[in-house]
Amino acid sequence: MTTQILEKAKAIMKNGYVCDHCLGRAFAQLTKGTTNAARGKAIRDVFAFSDDAGEKIDIDAVNLNDYVFRNAKNNAAKQKPTCKICGNLFDKLNDIMKKAMKKLFRFEYETFVVGTKVSGDIADREEVLWELIGTEYCEPVKAEINRELGKMIEKNTGKKADFENPDIVVLLDMDKNEIEIKPSQIWIYGLYQKLVRGIPQTKWPCRHCNGRGCKICKQKGKMYATSVEEIVAKPLIKTAKASGSSFHGSGREDINARCLGWRPFVMELQHPVKRKLRLKEMENAINKDRRVKVKLIKFCNKDTARKIKAAKLTKTYKIVVKFEKPVGKEDIKKIMGIKDLVKQRTPVRVAHRRADLIRERRILKLTGRITSRKEAEFVIKTEAGMYIKELVTGDDGRTEPSFTGVINNKAKVKALDVVEIEKIKV
Repeated sequence: MTTQILEKAKAIMKNGYVCDHCLGRAFAQLTKGTTNAARGKAIRDVFAFSDDAGEKIDIDAVNLNDYVFRNAKNNAAKQKPTCKICGNLFDKLNDIMKKAMKKLFRFEYETFVVGTKVSGDIADREEVLWELIGTEYCEPVKAEINRELGKMIEKNTGKKADFENPDIVVLLDMDKNEIEIKPSQIWIYGLYQKLVRGIPQTKWPCRHCNGRGCKICKQKGKMYATSVEEIVAKPLIKTAKASGSSFHGSGREDINARCLGWRPFVMELQHPVKRKLRLKEMENAINKDRRVKVKLIKFCNKDTARKIKAAKLTKTYKIVVKFEKPVGKEDIKKIMGIKDLVKQRTPVRVAHRRADLIRERRILKLTGRITSRKEAEFVIKTEAGMYIKELVTGDDGRTEPSFTGVINNKAKVKALDVVEIEKIKV
């Protein structure tokens, strides 16, 4: 053993007792395939051999209490001293593991990871040690706790540690002497259709009481009785015994529009107790509500949700437009001639929640036909982000060109359906 290692070890053991774990952890980066406890025991053995050979070792004798020497002055069997770094924490890991097992019992999971919040006292003592010997070969105490406790849980549950995407996180808070179990979210990728008008995509908290409940919202805390999000989430939350959910959709349709095309979404289930969900059964349960239809495609992850949210998908709409004055074929031709970029300043109806910007969107295809003296039906394919109602009305000049503007005849949308949404590969 090099003089450098010996000198560092002597410095650690000079004043007070240090357990094998804490002694070995100071040299954790040296050699692989062993444990810190084994490293510490090896160093302690060298000092014990040297001491018994008559060499004077400048360490606290309490560190050699477990050895029986030739002169029999130190006969071991003494009460184990308390480690000045960890307070003999590693002797308590088995009890901590049992406590964690009791909490893990109610959860479904295949993989896990352990995390530790080290007590302030241990962290401070570790910092003092690092200042004394440097950090060249050291490992933080919480890393060893996580690893050793993880090995115990693996052995006793048959589950596997997964440091990248664990099903569950076991959190040890040493200050509070508590163990918290935090299941990872379940992410489900799917497609939905909204088959009725009058419900929003996501839950809208009441803007008057901010969800607390008031006379205006009839104590419900929300603006609308239900939403696509709530209809889809309800069976999933119940089956997974989740604490809540979050809906991540690729764009959204107007409340009074139907979505007859398949819109991509990801449903995030939070703090689930059960993870073994049968997607086809869940799909059938959701589809019992005739207002929404879903296809639950597969389990996914947060990256899929990000991709869905960021996607700019072209959409095709079918709209019924009512005009203030009668329209003829020439009017429809002029409207169908809108092919250049459409410039849209943030509409008045959403200006309270969105930045006041001018957006440019392109119409990719536009066809129309007269259905009565003052009404016509149009099919419009546009780039993502087009405000269709404002394309029709003009929004008092905020959208140009517009149906109203090109034929000088006030127009408004009577019915709006999203009939096709560009597919996305996930």
